[in-house]
Amino acid sequence: MNENSLNNRDITRRSFLAGTAAMGVGAAAVLTGPRASAASPVATPLPAAPAANTSRDVVVTDLEVITATPTSLVFSWTTFKNPHSTHLHPNDRVASDGEVWLAPADTREPLRCVHRSYSKTGFHYVTIQGLKPDTRYHFECRSLGKKAEAGLWFTNIFNEPEVTGIVSTIPQPTGRYIQTVAVANDIHLGMEGKGVTDCSWSEAMISSLLHEVKHRNLSRIYVNGDLCDHGKHDEAKRLRALMDTFGGYQKDYFLVRGNHDGYGMKGYDLNHSVFDPFQAVFPKHKLQTTWSVLDKKLRIVGVDGSHPGKDSGELTEANYRSIEKILLSDPHRPTLVLSHFPVTEEAALTNAGQRPFIYNKKDSMRLQRLFQKAPGVFFMAAGHTHRAHRDAPDLPGGPQFAQFCATTPFPGGFTLMDFYEDGYTVTFHRTPTAQALAQTAFNRYDKSFGFYGEYTVSRMQDRCFTVKKDMSALA
Repeated sequence: MNENSLNNRDITRRSFLAGTAAMGVGAAAVLTGPRASAASPVATPLPAAPAANTSRDVVVTDLEVITATPTSLVFSWTTFKNPHSTHLHPNDRVASDGEVWLAPADTREPLRCVHRSYSKTGFHYVTIQGLKPDTRYHFECRSLGKKAEAGLWFTNIFNEPEVTGIVSTIPQPTGRYIQTVAVANDIHLGMEGKGVTDCSWSEAMISSLLHEVKHRNLSRIYVNGDLCDHGKHDEAKRLRALMDTFGGYQKDYFLVRGNHDGYGMKGYDLNHSVFDPFQAVFPKHKLQTTWSVLDKKLRIVGVDGSHPGKDSGELTEANYRSIEKILLSDPHRPTLVLSHFPVTEEAALTNAGQRPFIYNKKDSMRLQRLFQKAPGVFFMAAGHTHRAHRDAPDLPGGPQFAQFCATTPFPGGFTLMDFYEDGYTVTFHRTPTAQALAQTAFNRYDKSFGFYGEYTVSRMQDRCFTVKKDMSALA
């Protein structure tokens, strides 16, 4: 069947969220915290596009302001030969110039050009650094003398920077910088679909992710679930080979299982032992196991809430007791909890799969009550929904809860948490290697008629934010 011929009846909740209903994503990323990249375009491996003429039909679109840090902003956009639907594969890109214009929004200063380049592919990706924290900027991205416009509906909604033409860097926490933690989720090795090159595109996305984290001088990475798309033994072996290029298992890279990682456990039943393809390759990852590790003085706890045959989260009694033992052994130690599934009522009400797609109500409340007994827990990060979303706690005084964007297939990146004595920043970053950006741009249109991108691109306030909190115990 032609991949664009599926009708809406064929798009299940699972395939929509996984982006695997094969049917049509702009692109962008940036360095954060103590490091920032130079303002520069990225040459993608897309084929060179013909030079654009002055035709009025040329469209400058798919504008995204994907990342804001205290000192940098990331922009991307594309030039197309003719107008096209925002949810079908577009017509040909055309080569074009690219400019970024900026001015402080709270002054009368005119816009000035802070970046100029030329893209042979028609795809533009630019990082601007050296900006002031917590400062609003007017901006325009231009090609061929035309202002870039937003493509995705979710970047066309009220108060998003693509609509207002104003974007703010996020506040810089005060106090001394302490450390950075890199978190990825939903890497889905083995995910099917077309790639921009002949090699496995999901492997390319993962390899690019690991390369970029190393490039940022980070020696650890935490990957929060849905590591293998089908839970197959061959996928797990290939994932091990890729991850081992980064460092040691549960030493330099740390894994949390997700629902996809149990898809290969055929005939699973709590009362019967079956072959676990994932654990066969990653022996410390027996189903429903929780681990804890110190990253300097920060405790990170990885909770496996997956259950083969289910897309929701739940905890066995033994697993819950192990979480309880870990947290209450040092209840005031600053603790970041990673679990693939979200837990809060807001997460249940706002994600496409509703409550059946996150932790069940009983375990959601058990975890949140436990966190109140261990006030050192300041943040719980989830994946699974592939989007970024900040979730209000169900109980007063609880930690921060958030869902992080997916590595694969879109928005295509990872999240950095930069810790300072008086708070921390949370920022999503597209993986900025050439092939990863090209694949992300392709996935913008290739998954679920482009509607998958609408759901997962999320809002700026959920992708990038600052939390003021005393984190001096980590210093």
